[in-house]
Amino acid sequence: MKEINTLIENYKFKITIVKKSNQGELKKISESIKITREFLNQLRVYIRKNDFTSKEDEIIFFKYQKPIILGQLMYLSAKNTFLIEKPTTSISHKRNFIKKSLKKIEAKKKRNLEFFKYYTHNGSSLDDKYFIRGNSQLELFSNVFLLDKDPIFSTSHDIKAAEVIAYDLITKFYAKEILRLKQEENNSKVKIVKPPILNDLSWTGSKTELVELLYGLNAAGAIRNGQAEMKKLVEVCKELFGIDLGNIYKTYSEIKLRENEPTKFLDLMKNRLLQKMQIE
Repeated sequence: MKEINTLIENYKFKITIVKKSNQGELKKISESIKITREFLNQLRVYIRKNDFTSKEDEIIFFKYQKPIILGQLMYLSAKNTFLIEKPTTSISHKRNFIKKSLKKIEAKKKRNLEFFKYYTHNGSSLDDKYFIRGNSQLELFSNVFLLDKDPIFSTSHDIKAAEVIAYDLITKFYAKEILRLKQEENNSKVKIVKPPILNDLSWTGSKTELVELLYGLNAAGAIRNGQAEMKKLVEVCKELFGIDLGNIYKTYSEIKLRENEPTKFLDLMKNRLLQKMQIE
């Protein structure tokens, strides 16, 4: 039915606009749920006013078209609940929370395993029983949305089909969350890797003196035969001493402009070392 396809395209367009907006994640989900509920109601009104031209059209609608939208609503509702209820403590608590949520999904799948297999493998032999209205002798799915209490707008298994779609979406979402937690955990480990022996080190000279030292070491070929990148040496000092040297090239230019003592700090090092040697 062309009208239904037009409605679905309009729905997808509105949802895409929300996804691309600058709103927060929970706000986007809330807005998407509102749009999806309104759209399902539009579909319900349309189906009540218009007959299907054939059994095939009716099956397509209740097997694919409506379940895709209703499944999206179920997914959005589950995602919203997850983001609100997820723990904000340790990574392990967050991971355990996801695992428990996945177990609940798997338990529901097991209770309807035969239909899951039928739907995911695109079975068709029972379509006239599952997706044609009026087969009230078949057991209705327990988790029924209010809109689906309308016998004109529901069959015995269209909600089950929506559940299959929703479970697939939420499972993929959980997989991404677990991957994100893994990356977060790896980043934390990288920070912890810093040896404790480095924690108490601090540069007590001036930044200019440290820049002079780095250029001196590089000029003497003491680091990578003088081929070390100055940016890398700056990052090493930042990690080692917890100091940001800023624009070292500007500092180096200022050092070169010194008239009397261009290597002031290096000369000081030399003199102090000679004094130490004489005393000892």
